[in-house]
Amino acid sequence: MPAAPIARAARAAAVSSKVKDVSELLAEVGPLPGNPLPLRVTYDAPCHLVHAQRIVNPPLSVLAAIPGLELIPLRDSEMCCGAAGIYNLIEPETSDAVLEPKLANIAESGAPFVASANPGCLMQIGAGLLRSGSKAKAIHIIDLLDASYGS
Repeated sequence: MPAAPIARAARAAAVSSKVKDVSELLAEVGPLPGNPLPLRVTYDAPCHLVHAQRIVNPPLSVLAAIPGLELIPLRDSEMCCGAAGIYNLIEPETSDAVLEPKLANIAESGAPFVASANPGCLMQIGAGLLRSGSKAKAIHIIDLLDASYGS
């Protein structure tokens, strides 16, 4: 392997060792409980966290720190929503086909909110919910925590 790719790989490893997902940081320090937020929420586990970074529990810990929030299990929550970076832009039909089971599972959960920790997933799921006529809303886990602090 040429020296340049090895050097780039070393720099990338050095940077990634210093970077944390916000949910990891909050779970480590223990988010302060806010005010009660009596909402029913289901959680979509984004691919970048679950499959790439192997981060599973920290986002759930953040949600658990919100008093009054009822976390409804989402069947196959770790399955892709079809956003996959820009995949939803370059392969919209296939992306929509990947999204369909996710939307069905969200509907099955009965939760009026689906929380995720990835902006691409939030846009993909949110657009799918709108197109399907669902009343459910997509929201970032940190926005829920913020709402608890601000209420």
